[in-house]
Amino acid sequence: MERLECLVKKLKKNEHHITIIIALILTGLILLLSNASAIDVFVNPVHSPNGAVLLIVDGMGSSYIYPEFVPYDLDGNELGKANLSNIISISESGTRVLDVRAPQPSTTPGHSVLTTGYSKANEDTVGEMITIFDVVRKHDYICMAVMQKGDFEEMRAEQDAILFDASHSIREPLIALDYKLSCPNDVVELMQEWQNNSLLEEKEGVERYIAYNEWAIGASDAIASFMCENHPDQKFLLTVNVGAVDLAGHYFGSEQYLYVIEGLDRDIYGLYKTCSESNLIFIIKADHGMAFDRTEIGREVGGHASEKYAKTLETQRVPLIINGPNIRKDIISGIYGQEDVAPTLLSGLDIMEVLPCSDGDIIPVKEYANLRVIVGSPTEVVVLQKGDVSVASASGDYITFFGLVPYNYTILVSSHEEHINLRSDQIVELHISRADHRMIIATMMISVVMVVGLLAIWKIMRE
Repeated sequence: MERLECLVKKLKKNEHHITIIIALILTGLILLLSNASAIDVFVNPVHSPNGAVLLIVDGMGSSYIYPEFVPYDLDGNELGKANLSNIISISESGTRVLDVRAPQPSTTPGHSVLTTGYSKANEDTVGEMITIFDVVRKHDYICMAVMQKGDFEEMRAEQDAILFDASHSIREPLIALDYKLSCPNDVVELMQEWQNNSLLEEKEGVERYIAYNEWAIGASDAIASFMCENHPDQKFLLTVNVGAVDLAGHYFGSEQYLYVIEGLDRDIYGLYKTCSESNLIFIIKADHGMAFDRTEIGREVGGHASEKYAKTLETQRVPLIINGPNIRKDIISGIYGQEDVAPTLLSGLDIMEVLPCSDGDIIPVKEYANLRVIVGSPTEVVVLQKGDVSVASASGDYITFFGLVPYNYTILVSSHEEHINLRSDQIVELHISRADHRMIIATMMISVVMVVGLLAIWKIMRE
């Protein structure tokens, strides 16, 4: 007991010195554990969007809407094409990717691939893998959705709020709402108002299908507009699925299928205009296409998932149209995969993150490219363009250069050179074998301070 009281007196007597020593030790630990320094360098101005609206038109094949393609049925007979104005206009003001293939031409796998960037994804992997929703949420986005199909449990769980048709029935839709506390209350109240699908009243036949899509587009436009007006500083990703095009293909044949696409084209402009005026990226996509066959009695039947349909280009080839403040006007040729959409979306938002399970690539749709250089120590990094012309330089071990003109660059780190062909956002991690002497010296000095501090405390305790 006496020894304990004596120890307490010694600690009180040397309280000031011990406090200083502990502060030095903590500072050393912080410096030692904080070697990484993240630096952002804006080489040229960038026009980063405030968010994105991803519109997934269930079952809309690009063979029926792109002027470059001609659709055929399974017997080789030429089919008609949709007469469009708004979708064509939207594509002309942005980028249209000519040939994107769905690796799994079915609704649930298609949505899974779109949101994970993994070509073999399914509903289980959406819950297990890191999705675009997980990535954007790390950057303070909220995720909302309006979905008539593709709204499986794992997809709903990724959203801060989602309106969905629990019945998957155009005849008797049951619009449900799931939400979390992370979604603003006034947004939830707005979505509750849209649970009433009055647009379907007194509509029958194919007109009911068109009205079904019109409801989803209208609800999405209302949500996007409300967010921009009432929460202008809150970035968001709104995922929308309209399901009637797919259902019309299954139940009505190719003519009514095209008629429903044309109805969607009439309704879509308001949502696009909201995105255009509010600094949002607007993406038109499909989970799969649609192929048609005739039965023995001559009835035309559409499909996409079974083997005879799934192998056709009409089913595999899906549109990708991207419009936004930083998206260039272009038609991109070449063959891409649906798994490329997720990394391209993140690139469009200027989010320099890699989806860890993705096997997709970034499609070069932006007016500029960003480059992240990762090195093992705070070394001088210089990016060169056109020989010896310096573009930018910075010191750090985690440097992102924004707004680069797509070109061939050389990265110089001390005596190390790395040559890259920069066409879209890229992350380059350099493994330089030569140890950085400054970092070694700094680490040794910090270690000495920590050891001396601990010895000083031990000496005070012994006295």
